[in-house]
Amino acid sequence: MEEYIVLSWTYVDSLCRRVAFDILRDDYKPTSVVALAKGGLFVGSILSDYLTVKELHTVDVSKDGGTIEGEKVLLVDDFINTGETMRKALKIINADDVRTASLLMLEKSEFIPDYLGDYLSEYQWIIFPWNFVEDVSKLLIDILKEEGEASQSKLKRLLAEKGLNPLNLEVTFPGRFEEILEVLELKGVVEKTLEGGRIYWRLRE
Repeated sequence: MEEYIVLSWTYVDSLCRRVAFDILRDDYKPTSVVALAKGGLFVGSILSDYLTVKELHTVDVSKDGGTIEGEKVLLVDDFINTGETMRKALKIINADDVRTASLLMLEKSEFIPDYLGDYLSEYQWIIFPWNFVEDVSKLLIDILKEEGEASQSKLKRLLAEKGLNPLNLEVTFPGRFEEILEVLELKGVVEKTLEGGRIYWRLRE
């Protein structure tokens, strides 16, 4: 079973600041920041602010693109699992000095960035704030595909069975579980019915 962990904006911001201060103390002064899409976008923006770097680029290694030129380039991402994505990105950067940074890294990764916020000893699916709605929505849709219909309390129980602790979700983002269901309803993905005073959710046909 996949294990999920939901990260708060506060914790993610603390990781960004930790990385930023490590770079500042190292006296590394990048002329541009390259953020890996899409997880690195937020990280890249925050680091650019702390480091006073005006040139911010985004690269998606899953798509064909040109080479990124620069003098001193800081390549950033939110999470390093195996390091394969970082290696691919490094191949398309042409610069005199390239350094890498990540908020989190799996301890078993074969790629070690120059700057790191923290590491995970065991693999877990990290739900970052910028992927929160997308990741939880996918889980809820999968559940409704399997169940056909479910009440809100049953959805939370089944989320727990899939590895996402509803308490972790509620503590990190209070009230957002209900909000995601509303977002899916507004998008026309799910619909709710009232039966016996209880709300049930199902996929819209």
